[in-house]
Amino acid sequence: MSLPVCPTCKQTDQIQKVTSLYASNTKEWKESSTGIDSWGNTVTTEHLRTAHTSLGLKLKPPEEPASPTHPGLWYGFGGLILVFLCSILCPIALSVAGAIAPLIGGLIGASTLLPDLAGMPAWLVTSLTLALPMICFGVVVLVAGVWLGSKLKSRFEKDMKTHREKKLVFERDEFPRWQRAKARWEQLHYCLRDETLFIPGENKNIAVDEMQNHLYNPMTRS
Repeated sequence: MSLPVCPTCKQTDQIQKVTSLYASNTKEWKESSTGIDSWGNTVTTEHLRTAHTSLGLKLKPPEEPASPTHPGLWYGFGGLILVFLCSILCPIALSVAGAIAPLIGGLIGASTLLPDLAGMPAWLVTSLTLALPMICFGVVVLVAGVWLGSKLKSRFEKDMKTHREKKLVFERDEFPRWQRAKARWEQLHYCLRDETLFIPGENKNIAVDEMQNHLYNPMTRS
């Protein structure tokens, strides 16, 4: 396979494909780290490490843009945290209520300030004492839950609208733009003699430091 001619020196003996040159100036390896997870288990994680020479760093391909994150992931994560907290706090609250219920019932049953309760069974006094505040608290929690739910629903709808708009821009503009830049990068050649880049057929040299700009904005290339 014949190499293209450098538009600067008009030679082919020092020409290399950028994809190959980048690979030879880049090193990848895996590192393992060991730690303890939240359950006390030993976990080993592998990390991919990359190192470049100064030239390899400049010749990096265009970085693929990240797709917008679906907001449902964050809401789902928040819901899991809420369930986790409730699973811890509810048993504690029930234990505390069960411990103080007999004390409250005994105090009220023996109180001289409430003579009309004299003779009532302690369990009934305890039930009335705990039930009324709990009912009031439950109503407050229910109202607050409905209000918070409506706010979350409104916020989620706004976030979904924003997500759809960002995804549309990503699929229509950002991702195709990156694909075009990546395709141009794969066509690049590098002249070791002149230290310049070029795409065969365009007959124009590109400075290494200007590579990314020329890949995304080909009309501005020198």
